Amino acid sequence: MRVELKPITKDDEPFLYEVYVSTRRKEIDSWGWSAEQIQHFLEMQWCAQQTSYRKQFPDASHCIILSDNKYVGRLLTENLPEHHHLIDISILPSFQGKGVGTFLITQLQQKAKEENKSVILQVFQTNPARDLYERLGFQVMSADEIYLKMRWQ
Repeated sequence: MRVELKPITKDDEPFLYEVYVSTRRKEIDSWGWSAEQIQHFLEMQWCAQQTSYRKQFPDASHCIILSDNKYVGRLLTENLPEHHHLIDISILPSFQGKGVGTFLITQLQQKAKEENKSVILQVFQTNPARDLYERLGFQVMSADEIYLKMRWQ
């Protein structure tokens, strides 16, 4: 398996939207909404997320994840003076569990180690990726009703 990153371009937006929808599908399908309601909600939330990311993280690196030359997800990170921030890693369901996320996160950890920095992230408490983060040595720094803030040192 060969994993690579490619900076996003405007042409990547349909794929990025597809990735976003894949991260919300299980949750939204349980609500009993019509297809039209779901589509409207997803488009609205997608736009809000993109606007929020641009505003909160203007200097972040936003990349497409490729595995064996196939688009499989997206990665959003920020290199700050005191730490690396893993803002978002989203992988299409059909490519999850194949080591792509582990590979990218361990690369980020290696880079942080070389720079004597930590890696921080925030994850929904119910997100199954939490298990991956804990396996990779991330520890909970703080928690609220929805999110865990985690750090690898």
